[in-house]
Amino acid sequence: MTNYSIPYHDVDILIPAQRFEVKFNYTSSQMPNFIDSMIMRLLRISPMSADSVANFLGLNQRESRIVLDQLITNNEIELKKDDLFHLTNKSMKYFTTVDSIPKVASILEHTQNLMYELTNFNFIPEKPDNNMYGLKLIASNSNAANSENIVRDRFQKQFYQLVEDEVITLKKMDGRPSIYKMGTVKKVKDCTVRKSLDLNIDANAEPQAIKVFDSIMSEELREKTYQVLGQSKKGNNIKDIVDNLDGFEEFNLQQYFKDGRFLASVALFNSLNIIESSGDESNHQFIGPCYSQGNAKLILNKIKEIIAAGRLVQNIYWLAPDDAFWGKSLRFNTFVGALGQLKNKQNIELKLKCFLPMNNEQDKASIINYRKIIAKDHQKYFYGIKEGLLAGNFEMLVVENEFAVVILHVLAPEAEYLTSFQIGSISNNKNMVNSLVNLFDAWQRPKEENGISFGPVFKK
Repeated sequence: MTNYSIPYHDVDILIPAQRFEVKFNYTSSQMPNFIDSMIMRLLRISPMSADSVANFLGLNQRESRIVLDQLITNNEIELKKDDLFHLTNKSMKYFTTVDSIPKVASILEHTQNLMYELTNFNFIPEKPDNNMYGLKLIASNSNAANSENIVRDRFQKQFYQLVEDEVITLKKMDGRPSIYKMGTVKKVKDCTVRKSLDLNIDANAEPQAIKVFDSIMSEELREKTYQVLGQSKKGNNIKDIVDNLDGFEEFNLQQYFKDGRFLASVALFNSLNIIESSGDESNHQFIGPCYSQGNAKLILNKIKEIIAAGRLVQNIYWLAPDDAFWGKSLRFNTFVGALGQLKNKQNIELKLKCFLPMNNEQDKASIINYRKIIAKDHQKYFYGIKEGLLAGNFEMLVVENEFAVVILHVLAPEAEYLTSFQIGSISNNKNMVNSLVNLFDAWQRPKEENGISFGPVFKK
């Protein structure tokens, strides 16, 4: 238990980055072809006539003349008044010792596309992300404005490491290449790099250090991450949660609140006790969002087992909380997609309806924000609903006639959690499930019948 670690949220950060086109010239040492090399090695020992060269290499007169003429054209040998061929000053530099193999220093051009993050300008090997589905960090104005010059300097310092790591693939050569001249460094595109934050608690329900802060996570990047998390985590909602728990006794969530405090350690103890002892999914305690890896697997498997048993499943309802951290991960969309693809035994897709809190039907700010976390292919499942339901702190996922999951999104100001803390439970009580289904049905009635749903969020 001492090494136990469990996620209390599932959040991705999007690190600002840019793709660059880097042009440069580099020098490399290459061996001449075999015949040219042999001729130059012979002449390095002693000048020779055309006939001597031909006889030594087993060439006829025509073949030797072609080879010698090309070497003369390259200014690598010359015919002097003694009718002997000599090395030129140029080709003499190809040799380090009398008996060494000649090596030609060449200057070659190369263009490389590279991506750098904009906080500490570390090279990023990952592919650029889609700039969505996470909490986006913002680069400083100076870094963004001077990125080309900074990358030019950083590239030159990192050149040998990039070659060694095969990030840069140069022409096959003998020896270590070196930069001869830097060309242009041009920004091609703004992009982001995704990092999943390991927001975990230990066996005492204390938050653990974020392990994702590895070598690319500069101090500036670390500070920006904490800053954006801190800006999103606002207020204390414990009283609002407790005031709205009436009617949810079936989920046994009241026990985690006492005297205006959230008892995270009790929630964790109960969760571990149930998971590790009884394994009874009917009383499963949720820590973290329903789309985290473990929770999503449990929910999806439970639905699939219901379908496999031949029980009729038609509707899945999902009420989103008013939580700045909700949906800010790629796994959220993975979970939505998996729910949307479920089919019953008659091969008919289950109807998934997810309700998003909004101020009104024309709440453009909310719609823009939701577009940033919901994949285009999944937008058909989402409906607007009047904000303020259960004070915006409850998340509910209900499978009609089968089970319901309720998750509380707790903001505890005295705790050191970097985000809201999710604690929830599942109920198979049919009366409870049906009452929640009736609640969703009432919410989506027409306006004239006191419905509070605004219909599809993303209208075509």
